[in-house]
Amino acid sequence: MPEPLEAQLALVAGKLLLNAEELVAAQLGVTGAIASYRVVGPSEVRPSAHRNVVRVVAALGGEENLTAGPAEDERETGRRRALQGIPVVDVLTAYRSGVALLRDEFLRIARAEGTPADAVLLGTQRIWQLGDHYSNEFLAGHREAEFDVTRRETQQRTTLLARVLEGTMTTDQMVAAGVGYGLATDQRYWILRARSANTDPFPLTRVLERAAGPQDTVLVGAYGGDAAAVLSRPVTGGLGDDVTAGLAGPIELARLRAGFAEATQLLEVATRFGHRGIVDRWRMALRLAVANEPELGKHLHARYIEPVEVESAIGEALLATVETYLSRRRSIPEAAAALSVHVNTLRYRLDRFAALTEADLQETETMFEVWWALQYRSLRGSPISHG
Repeated sequence: MPEPLEAQLALVAGKLLLNAEELVAAQLGVTGAIASYRVVGPSEVRPSAHRNVVRVVAALGGEENLTAGPAEDERETGRRRALQGIPVVDVLTAYRSGVALLRDEFLRIARAEGTPADAVLLGTQRIWQLGDHYSNEFLAGHREAEFDVTRRETQQRTTLLARVLEGTMTTDQMVAAGVGYGLATDQRYWILRARSANTDPFPLTRVLERAAGPQDTVLVGAYGGDAAAVLSRPVTGGLGDDVTAGLAGPIELARLRAGFAEATQLLEVATRFGHRGIVDRWRMALRLAVANEPELGKHLHARYIEPVEVESAIGEALLATVETYLSRRRSIPEAAAALSVHVNTLRYRLDRFAALTEADLQETETMFEVWWALQYRSLRGSPISHG
């Protein structure tokens, strides 16, 4: 009468256990062939290799119940390998190769013992079930450690970025703390501060990194509800349609705080004027002047805006017409098309504006004063922040 399957598997498992030392050595050979594992000594790998033998033997005997304790052993091993810098693919390769080696030895012994096919199939299934289960534990532990490392690195980078931008470190301290990021006294940097109404600061930092490229990103992180970066080269695009960013530089290491203040002001002014994309001092020069000269703005506002708002029932339409006319190079046909009105309507509104303000928009100086007054008007009631 044939022996039960469990008895047949137990016989093979017993012979497998007798070869434990050879199987441990063979697993060490497999692991040692993986380049990244050279940082791990054989004495550290040996306990895991021995556990693999014991667990396969137990699984073949129907005794391995995949409980939390053994699972935590392998999860901890996955964590250690991550901290040693071993890629997760190599960790899984090492483990699965070890299990495959034990499976092959099981099959060899089973053939030698004349074990029936149904018992061999059951044993193989149990070995692979064991392998799949602990592979997932290795993977989970590795990912946990990677996440922890990434989180710590992000916190350290964000803290360093804030100290650099706020000017709370000396140049020597910046170089010492930023040695791993590329901060150096003989280089010049670009400072960028970005904001989006639709993207939170942390995802926005990823956008900045992709736009700048890893080779040009020195420091990047969340700052004050925005994203900020120190770059070795300026970003020219790739931030998305809803992002506004102020860009200052190039600037030496000792003046990063001043560069950040400039980038912040550029961002604030650009946001207030409804600009999108990347702005620098050249693009925003005149609007920075408007923002920084409130007394002049008040004077020109009183001269060219208030008479229209007070005296005319269609004041808003008149001001919109003048602003469109100036933005269209003082072309009546282009401005009329932009406003979807007849050219005669446009001429009437311009004449009405001139009558109320005594402004001749054909005179360059007057035209510029009116433009300044209109720009100041868009900023009124919401002061520029320099935080």
